[in-house]
Order: sequence, then structure tokens, then C-alpha cells
Amino acid sequence: MLVYENQFPVKSPFKFPQEVHQHIMDIIDASPTSQFFCHLATEIPNIYVYLFEHNPLEAYTICHIFSCDQIGEDYTYQSLSSSQIHMMDQFVLKANLT
Repeated sequence: MLVYENQFPVKSPFKFPQEVHQHIMDIIDASPTSQFFCHLATEIPNIYVYLFEHNPLEAYTICHIFSCDQIGEDYTYQSLSSSQIHMMDQFVLKANLT
């Protein structure tokens, strides 16, 4: 798993909408005291961007999740706190959905 720390890859092996890139840059620019960790994944034709924002000064961690395909310009966006992600992980384990 390739993780980019405090940067978003300028040259990505995946083609995704410019709006996704701009949305990500807006999040990064809005939080100068946060650390960012980015992971890009693909399940053709879908592309997923997981952008973790960790801010120890303000005591929060958020995962910004982007989903798009390599065909159009539409994308989806969702943000989840680390506690929400942990709850979902516990739910999957308890429901034996792995």
C-alpha cells in the first residue's frame, strides 16, 4: 500500500476529475496544522482516494473519502471520524462480514 504523507501526488497513475483534485487541495489548504496521509486505490473503473487528516492540536482525525470513475466528471465525497471508522470495523467483525 502506497501512502503519501503531507502531499497529494501531482502525477497520479489514475485519471480522475479535476474537481476531485481541487476539493482535496482545498481541504489541505484549509488545515495548515493538520498532517495528511493519502492513499489512492482502484477497482476498475472506480478510483478511491482516502485522505486522512490528523490534527493533534485540535484532537481530531478525519478520513475524507472520494470515489469517482475514469469516465465522467462526477464524484462522491464522504468524511468519517476515526471513531466512526472504528465503529464500522467493529460492526463488520461482529456481524462476521469479513
